[in-house]
Amino acid sequence: MLRNTLLAAVNFWIKGLIIEELMPLPKKYANAVLEDPAMDIASWERMHSGAPVFTGVKTAAIKKLAANNTRYMLSHCTIMSSVMTEDEPDDHLIKPECSHLVNNNDDAWTNEVLKLSHKSFIGAFNFVEHFQNSKYAKGHILDAVLRKVNIEPPTWVFYCDILVATDLAHEKLVEDIRNNKIKYLSMGCVTDLVICSYCGARVNDQGAYCNHLAFQKGMFVPDADGVFRRVAELCGHKTLPNGGVKFVEASWVATPAFPGAVKHKILADDWMGPGSPYTREAKQASFEKAASLEDGDFLPLALEIEQIAKKLKKH
Repeated sequence: MLRNTLLAAVNFWIKGLIIEELMPLPKKYANAVLEDPAMDIASWERMHSGAPVFTGVKTAAIKKLAANNTRYMLSHCTIMSSVMTEDEPDDHLIKPECSHLVNNNDDAWTNEVLKLSHKSFIGAFNFVEHFQNSKYAKGHILDAVLRKVNIEPPTWVFYCDILVATDLAHEKLVEDIRNNKIKYLSMGCVTDLVICSYCGARVNDQGAYCNHLAFQKGMFVPDADGVFRRVAELCGHKTLPNGGVKFVEASWVATPAFPGAVKHKILADDWMGPGSPYTREAKQASFEKAASLEDGDFLPLALEIEQIAKKLKKH
């Protein structure tokens, strides 16, 4: 996707103000298809070995309890998969058993990179069709969790589950999601570099493609041992901070690019959450505001979520 990429715009919400910051990094997308909704709020907890619900939100913010709370629909989606590569020094070669997990844009993320970077989903915006203006955000991503999936032992990968909160104020969008008229989610990320999955060339500029990425991306090309390898762009690298990848948004879209990623359920039709956009930066902003507020004005967001979950479990 590098050849179709412009500078990626990433929006941060700090002290109630939107600061738009251009990041000169290649933009990547991968889509996920949705299934029929059918489970309660506790299932998110049960799916991940009894971990507390919405663990990611605990580090996201401390919010003021005010009248501007908004109701959300919570959706669980398996947004993407990693791929397993060969051992060093050939760790750029995707194992043939994982070739089908490269997305339709011929982008891939190794097990190590996805493990390092997946938590950057938390606090990211929810858009429609990647229209990345925070003023038009439809909600937020509340949590991101990895599941280890065996392909053909000893080959395994991670599937990344995200929990998306979509504001019920967007009535048409919410109705279409519930009725499966909109069935796909697409993630967007920025990356410090991409690596050719055939020759291992490292690229941080679209003009520096190797011949494989320039002319053979998506093809299966035999290596020196006669093993057919899929040519793709590996995003980031395990030696970089956070894997060199940052996930910046998840959008409701019309067309899928990652067939293996499926939206499983709508967890809650009516969850009360913060009425204004927040990311991890909101935590710092809220601390700075704390001096002018009474202690009783604040409640840890995670505790409030757990209280909501307990109430829902009783029904």
